[in-house]
Amino acid sequence: MDKKYPSRSEYRRSNGLKKSFYQRWWFWIIIILLIVGGSAGGYYLYSHSQEKNTSNVQKKTTTSKAKPKKKKKSVTSSGITLKQYNSIYISDKDGLSLDILTKFFGKSKTSTVSKVNDKQTNMETWSKIANGTKGSKLVVQFYNDHAIEKTISGLTVNRNSKITLADYAKIDNDQTTDQVTQTLGKPNYYSETNVDGTTNTTYKYTTGLDGEDGANCTINFTNGNVSGKSQTGLK
Repeated sequence: MDKKYPSRSEYRRSNGLKKSFYQRWWFWIIIILLIVGGSAGGYYLYSHSQEKNTSNVQKKTTTSKAKPKKKKKSVTSSGITLKQYNSIYISDKDGLSLDILTKFFGKSKTSTVSKVNDKQTNMETWSKIANGTKGSKLVVQFYNDHAIEKTISGLTVNRNSKITLADYAKIDNDQTTDQVTQTLGKPNYYSETNVDGTTNTTYKYTTGLDGEDGANCTINFTNGNVSGKSQTGLK
């Protein structure tokens, strides 16, 4: 009778040769499931994190857009204008009072009291001048609380051409203030007094002149007509 040999599985069992766990089919199925599950879980966490970051960025953007923008402050010239200076009525009899000018221009920066021919006068100075250079000011002198003299200085003037000595020579006596400004343009300095019915006016030009440093010219008027002139450093 032929000898019956054990089967392969019987042989392995009889000799203690069992399959290792990593050789089992169920082990590899578990590994595959873990890999697939881990990948899916990682992808979910990554997607969720990206959505959260995107949401935060959109939220910040929306919040920043919701903030109202600050309006830029417009830059405008402020202060006493030449037109206001011209409107100051001066006269030793009924010139404007200090109270009236204070209502228009505010309190003066400085106040000085002095005596001229035993007559007490007070001088008020305002420093806020529209389109004025540094140091520009309005000065008004009062007598018996009536404005009798006014001066505005340091005005900025844009000229088409420089004032020359030849231009200055064109100014003759008895010319009017309008004729002078047609030749020389607007001055940087105005001064006017009104005492005993006589008005004396002064125009002074300090910028836009063809000449040496510090060149200037001055035109004097009496009752609206040229009564004298002087210049320094013009060419």
